[in-house]
Amino acid sequence: MKTKIFLGLVMICFLLGSCFDDESSKNVEFLKPIQINDFSTSMELYVSQGGRLKIKTLAYKEGMDDAALSFEWKLQGHGQHETLGNTMILDTVINVPMNREAYSLLYTVTDTENELTVTKRYYLYVTGQYEAGLLVADTKDEQTSDLHLIIGKNFNRNYSKHEDDRVFENIYSINNGTKIGELVTDMKSVVAGYLETSIATEHSVEDLSPLDNFTVIRRNNDMFIKAFDGEFVVGGLNNCARGPYDVIAVNGHIHKRTQYEEATTYGVGMLLEDLTDDYYVTHYLYRPYNPYPGEGDLFGIAYDQKHHRFLAFPHFRSEDNLHIFRNTSADGKQDPNQLGNKECIYIGYGPNVTMYAVLKDSGTGLHEIWTFNMNADDKNRPDVITGCYILDGCPDIEKAHKFQSQAMEEVMYYATDDKVYAVLLTASHPQVLPKYEVNPGEKITGIQVVEYCEGKLEIPNTDKPGELTDLGASNHMMLVMTYNETTREGKVIVVPILSLGTGDLIQDKAYHREYGPFGRILKTTCYHTR
Repeated sequence: MKTKIFLGLVMICFLLGSCFDDESSKNVEFLKPIQINDFSTSMELYVSQGGRLKIKTLAYKEGMDDAALSFEWKLQGHGQHETLGNTMILDTVINVPMNREAYSLLYTVTDTENELTVTKRYYLYVTGQYEAGLLVADTKDEQTSDLHLIIGKNFNRNYSKHEDDRVFENIYSINNGTKIGELVTDMKSVVAGYLETSIATEHSVEDLSPLDNFTVIRRNNDMFIKAFDGEFVVGGLNNCARGPYDVIAVNGHIHKRTQYEEATTYGVGMLLEDLTDDYYVTHYLYRPYNPYPGEGDLFGIAYDQKHHRFLAFPHFRSEDNLHIFRNTSADGKQDPNQLGNKECIYIGYGPNVTMYAVLKDSGTGLHEIWTFNMNADDKNRPDVITGCYILDGCPDIEKAHKFQSQAMEEVMYYATDDKVYAVLLTASHPQVLPKYEVNPGEKITGIQVVEYCEGKLEIPNTDKPGELTDLGASNHMMLVMTYNETTREGKVIVVPILSLGTGDLIQDKAYHREYGPFGRILKTTCYHTR
């Protein structure tokens, strides 16, 4: 027994000694990782079909010669499996088919000595030959229209200098074989799970496919679940919360559609709560943000010209109908159901989920602005209309023919033939300041405050006098459209809004950017690829 115990102790000592003597872990060599620096290149890339894609990277492994690294750029998806290059920097022409969804672009770097790899994935969107920019509709004969696309620094995040700006002219007639048969009255470009552009004239509406170079994919009755047999008068185009809900007015009635599961047709006209269609809408607007308002909150307003009243939109996804406002303003002075001689001539966005409606008294010519609170429950609360501004001290207001507002500032802009004014909505009789004046011989035909655009504006650098700095274009860009009747030339002029809330347009024209010449400009809209 003692012998067995002795042998057991000897074995334990032997094993312990083995553990303390094992220094094999000291011989482990940790391999240094492969590093990829792509200089903050976005994970989402956009390129037009047939366009050149260039991605600059620096791939290395500390202590290893670059010759020991191999590179592969591979494109996959939608039936495509292509190797685009085997160098550190990718510089190639993309000729795969256009697609609404992204391709996978895989960049693989391999340490050939140790057979180690690292792969980085990019999402590559291949669009038509046209990149994001500003769509311009114009007419040269006052009977037909055409479309042009301005691509450059002001409208596209991929451009950093104006020397690269370019204009694609007549893109509708070139790709469809004919001009638009009437004058364009409205346009919109929607990106929300799908990519589509729509244009309207007085008697037609068309959906265009930017992925197929703005060719017409459907028009008029093809776009409605129930065809129109007779009159077909198209009003404004609108979309809700930047898509995916589209709205259109035809013969004064509101039709809506979604783009879920390729539901590309508009439904029948919306009814009133009494299940009649006794209304005729000339101006309307859906709320731009917060697509899921509270129970009873307003989702938009419309002006019923037939009965001189405002109507309220229900939640877009509900089955409710248009309803008549149940309440006045808190003091009872503004009644959305009884406008008297007042006509609504504009509805636009305001801050904090509000909307502005500009009204003009047909008898006195007096202009007013009403503020509608979209977060108010019209059924129970008297605060649907929360403000009224009397524009009795506004110069040239009787000559105003265009109005614009946006959701980021309490300012209403209006344009006459030769000036743009800013109304600061801080008092019931607000202050008005002139902000822009056209060149001699030109007339203003339109203004647009651009709420969303991925371009950049060049403004004075306050920290470095004499130099320029970039300012994001969203909410800070006003477009002024002008026309010279003698030369028959139209222009788009980009005017930066320096600070929000003050209507502070940069008046020094050295900082404005002009595009043209076009014909008489009818409408503009920012075209987005994603």
